Amino acid sequence: MLRLNEKAWEILQEMIDNSEALKIRVHRSQRGAILVDAGVECLGSLNAGLLVSRMLLSGLGDVRITFQGGVPYVQVMTDYPLYACMASQYAGWSISIGKFFAMGSGPARLLGSKEPLIEEFNWKSKEDRGVLFLETSRFPPEEVVDYISESCELPPDRLGIVFAPTGSLVGAVQVTARVVETGIHKMHEIGYDIRKLVSAMGMAPIPPLGKDDLEAIGRTNDAVIYGGSTFYFVSDDSDLSDLISRIPSSSSESYGLPFLELFKRSNYKFYDMDPLLFSPAEVTIVSILTGRAFKAGKVNLELLRASFGYEIGDS
Repeated sequence: MLRLNEKAWEILQEMIDNSEALKIRVHRSQRGAILVDAGVECLGSLNAGLLVSRMLLSGLGDVRITFQGGVPYVQVMTDYPLYACMASQYAGWSISIGKFFAMGSGPARLLGSKEPLIEEFNWKSKEDRGVLFLETSRFPPEEVVDYISESCELPPDRLGIVFAPTGSLVGAVQVTARVVETGIHKMHEIGYDIRKLVSAMGMAPIPPLGKDDLEAIGRTNDAVIYGGSTFYFVSDDSDLSDLISRIPSSSSESYGLPFLELFKRSNYKFYDMDPLLFSPAEVTIVSILTGRAFKAGKVNLELLRASFGYEIGDS
């Protein structure tokens, strides 16, 4: 097993060393944990968003911003899709202490989270450092930091927590940078053996931030669900024509409405929404054994225009 926290810590240290240029702030908890504010009480930046995204991939992927048709896109590539996306980037640790709630992502999950996914792939590990990201609009209170430290069995000064709201520059970049991961998660949900994944890449548009976090949640999810395009190389010689049709977001009965509208209908509870919706709009799988390519889904420009409030691509 790769030492994912060690690799992520190197990127965390780069963020700390360049905090002023990245427009982020570094704090210490009362017991010494590193707390990096990337958008709650500071502005943050696109470059900080890129570093957070690379950190969440534990340094096992490349993340960059491109510009197409007048719109910025996040582009992601990894040769370690299982480790980078699912063992590290996936937001699988539900942290609820008192009135504080956030989903935790990053390699510290392997140290402290009790997710079924980690047990399934036997990813539970011990390292001497831990890195976690919290998507939140609040500064994590001391009891939350202590809980994470104790769960990871780490002294606080060996724990690094980065946090930012969805409605920030860092939030917008790191959410759309999950486009490849959402496709892999969907494959796993419908029963595909994701250990056959070899390499992966994808891209999704960076949306306008929105007037508040709720609107930002809607737009960032729309960016992936209706604007995300992914490409996967697999070591698999079977016929994947049935599988491919079940991966894109269009396979969900909820497809076709803006995410925020669907979120409202589910009383703002993610777990009450159709899990099949959470996937990229367009998916391609290529077998490195047979050379066969399978493609399904397409980008929904009309819905993106409605969600983002401006024109995308050719009109």
